[in-house]
Amino acid sequence: MCDNKIFHFEELSFTVVAITHDYYVDYVIYDHEGGDDKGNYLFHKKGADDYPNPVESVNDADIFIHGTVKWDGCSDWYFDEQDNCMLHGCSKEYIVRFGLILGECWELTKKLCPMWTK
Repeated sequence: MCDNKIFHFEELSFTVVAITHDYYVDYVIYDHEGGDDKGNYLFHKKGADDYPNPVESVNDADIFIHGTVKWDGCSDWYFDEQDNCMLHGCSKEYIVRFGLILGECWELTKKLCPMWTK
């Protein structure tokens, strides 16, 4: 089983792609670079050095974080954004959202993973 779902967390400025497997869920998290006048989310263009450089599709966007949450609640995360630069935040709220989105993914796994046992 492999099923992709997209979740938008507007309050955290992240979009999450969840790829569901029987015993775990893979997550790819994209940072919002803004929005357009049609209500679409915009993301930073993959490989672009300048800001802003928005794209409309996550297929063309830089990955911010990716990771996995398993059936037993264990998780592993990689902050892809650190391959480009230091993680930067101009407020406590901005950096706290990193942990909050990981927690949201953990909660999603309880609903998405068929073999969840926690």
